Amino acid sequence: MSATASRPAMADSSAGGSGFFAYYRQYARSGVHAASAAALTAIGLWASFTGNRSFILLAIAVYVLPPIFLYLTGEGERVPSVVNEDTSMGDDPDRSNARSDETHDSEDNHDHSDGQVDRSEADATAERRTADDSSALGSPSATSTTDRRDDEEHIEDEANDPVSESNDSERDGDDRDGDESAEPDWTEIDTPTDRSLLDVIAADEGAYAVGEGGVVLAHNEDEWTVALDDGPTANGNVLRGVDATDGGGAVWFAGDSGVLGRYADGTLTDHSAPEDQTSTWEDVAVTGDADEEQVYLVNGSGELLRGSYEDGTVSWGGIEKPGSGSSISSIAFVDSDRGHLCDTNQSVYETTDGGESFDRVGIEDANAAFTDIAASTAETLVTADDGSLFRHDGAVWTRLRPSEDALAAVALAGETGFAAGDGGAVYERMDGGWEAVETPTDADLWGIAIGSERVVAVGAGGIVVEQ
Repeated sequence: MSATASRPAMADSSAGGSGFFAYYRQYARSGVHAASAAALTAIGLWASFTGNRSFILLAIAVYVLPPIFLYLTGEGERVPSVVNEDTSMGDDPDRSNARSDETHDSEDNHDHSDGQVDRSEADATAERRTADDSSALGSPSATSTTDRRDDEEHIEDEANDPVSESNDSERDGDDRDGDESAEPDWTEIDTPTDRSLLDVIAADEGAYAVGEGGVVLAHNEDEWTVALDDGPTANGNVLRGVDATDGGGAVWFAGDSGVLGRYADGTLTDHSAPEDQTSTWEDVAVTGDADEEQVYLVNGSGELLRGSYEDGTVSWGGIEKPGSGSSISSIAFVDSDRGHLCDTNQSVYETTDGGESFDRVGIEDANAAFTDIAASTAETLVTADDGSLFRHDGAVWTRLRPSEDALAAVALAGETGFAAGDGGAVYERMDGGWEAVETPTDADLWGIAIGSERVVAVGAGGIVVEQ
């Protein structure tokens, strides 16, 4: 792209105006302007101190010449500018966290304020132009990623409009178009509960879902049955997270008032209130084989509790805070050493030593509350309440926008990926992008898992859909 052609694009991205004045408004927010202003001040003070008026001319030249030079030569497009995006976080009662609104007890509530990014039509047009230009050989956008240092954190904000293929329908907000006679790839499954299900895990020996009232559903052979009706303490506390050991020999679930249970070989063991902790566990992760597993619990106060299970008992460590103290929404492990967690304050943390320590690995300028995380040896995926899906390839973060509504869950198995959210929305990774697929429900989906034989999503009113 020539320098002459790039200047109007810069002017268009500014807030009104055209030509040099629009360019200068954008330049005034750049690092070059800040440096020249600092030089003007320093040289001006030196001129006052020495009484040498020639320094005054030098100060004026240092401040005036850079923007004129950049504008006339076209180098202005290389000056970093402020992203033209409204990133204000608004309190929207209709978009507040569905899990918290429907299920938290008053004493154990951890409210998550949802952030929503408002985009003007001009912003969306600018994003599409950026995505198109970045594919052109030799464009600044195309070369910026390869020129970037490996340890530099960056977000590429890509507009990713779902495209219908075969029996899949396009999703625009809550609207669904397409051939109504086409059978959806997903099937709604009859379940023995109408209580909302908040999480699901697909293990080798079946699948398990947990939710309101302490219900635990188990999938064996061709049907879902109630494995536990009122939680490990029989008090009906909400269960929010579930995970299984390697091979699925044991299943752990956790939730409100510190409840924690282990289910193996048809036997339930109550491990509630570990280390006298009775706060709400937002999620649980498990690594290792049954009878020698490691258990990880996270809560709404940004705390992590680790334990080792052996011979029927759990040896717990102390409570730790991996991050700033914001509510941790999800935790997941790739293996016994490497794991990730995310919180509602746009932060992702990684451990490579089994949870002994965590380092923050992102995500700057996300401007959304993170809802779920999944990872493999090659990548990490994070969903957010503004419909964004973030991907980390080991070097940089990339933002995708498969949905206009909140995404609540994400699952990853090799190259296969699924995300789920409000209104029965499910998105599948296809050909490097994320596309909406048709499901037979409009109920909000809050958990999704990929198994060896099926993909399972669960949500409001006891809904279970499978592929």
